[in-house]
Amino acid sequence: MHRNPRRPGSGRRALALAGLMGLALQAPARAAAAAPEELPAETLASGAVIAASASERVYVADVAINHISDGRIRVFDARRGKFLGMVSTGYAGNFTLSAKADELYVATSYLSRNSRGERTDVLEVHDTASLAFKYEVILPTKRAQALNYRGLVRSTANGRFVLVQNATPATSVTVVDLTQRKVVAEVQTPGCWGILPAASHASRFSMLCGDGKVATVTLDENGQVGERQASEKLFDADADAWFHHAEQLGDRYWFVSFKGQLTELDLGGPVAAVKASRPLVDAAAQRAGWRPGGYQNFAVDPGGRWLVLAMHDKGAEGSHKRPARQLWIVDLATGKRVATAPGQGTASLTFSRNGQRLHALDGEKGAMHVWQFRPGAPLRPITTVARAGEASLHLESHD
Repeated sequence: MHRNPRRPGSGRRALALAGLMGLALQAPARAAAAAPEELPAETLASGAVIAASASERVYVADVAINHISDGRIRVFDARRGKFLGMVSTGYAGNFTLSAKADELYVATSYLSRNSRGERTDVLEVHDTASLAFKYEVILPTKRAQALNYRGLVRSTANGRFVLVQNATPATSVTVVDLTQRKVVAEVQTPGCWGILPAASHASRFSMLCGDGKVATVTLDENGQVGERQASEKLFDADADAWFHHAEQLGDRYWFVSFKGQLTELDLGGPVAAVKASRPLVDAAAQRAGWRPGGYQNFAVDPGGRWLVLAMHDKGAEGSHKRPARQLWIVDLATGKRVATAPGQGTASLTFSRNGQRLHALDGEKGAMHVWQFRPGAPLRPITTVARAGEASLHLESHD
């Protein structure tokens, strides 16, 4: 009979192993004895936006380009800079507010597997008092999946129709009837882009076209095309294109060109009409290369007297998205620059509807600046949100 020789140290290892097993058996009992009481389940709810901020709010659209299927609109208290809430905008969603600012319309897309799968385009309607979802209308899968711009979703003057820009890449506009909660028409708009609703006609809108003309479509009471006309050539897209962004006051629309030409149109009639056109950049500023730049790159106050424009120097072909080195304040009655302010990297601007505040998005740092605006006085800082978004380009004021 042979015995296996005991290896050196095997007894000590056996004792150590037994000790560890004992500790392991005791651990569950100790853990159970030390476990804290179970916390109560949280209940999620929605309610009205904080009363003090009910009117003084600003909506900031963030395309979230690094995770673009997860866009959002952040809502801030425009005076205190406090974050109030958020609305999801899916994949490259665009939004607009109703005329009364009581509803928010988001046109967006979803894929059934987040980054792949079946595509669904929708128009989502939210209540601005609570930011709660109300209902949706399924859209044709043609919606323009584009960076955030004001003119890609708009409502008509009567509030009945919401118009959504399409690109396949052929351009068209989907007409959604909010009373019936369904799509009622698709308007073909070859070579034209953007939605510029009239104020004095219930369901008329215009578009900028690549040939330098402005096309105007008049819808009938059922949302079908009743009339379509085009203006004469108003700009040269090769020599000095217009920014797509426009500022509206009633039927008056202002446009700025890449080189700083300001043009005012009347879009109330069946054909666009030029009301005024003048340069904003004098000879000395031209020599220094001062040009407009950004996305929502200028704002007109609600009284139609003052324009604030994001400007950069050393501008050239292709610099039209560059953030501002200066903000220029222009008297629209004379076309003269009356003041300048530090640019703060501004890429987007908008006034509050009461004209008392000017809001700006910093295209370099993602900050939002809010100033008090008083004619003839320097811009006075009200608040700054250091990080209003990751890739925020479009903002609208509630009041």
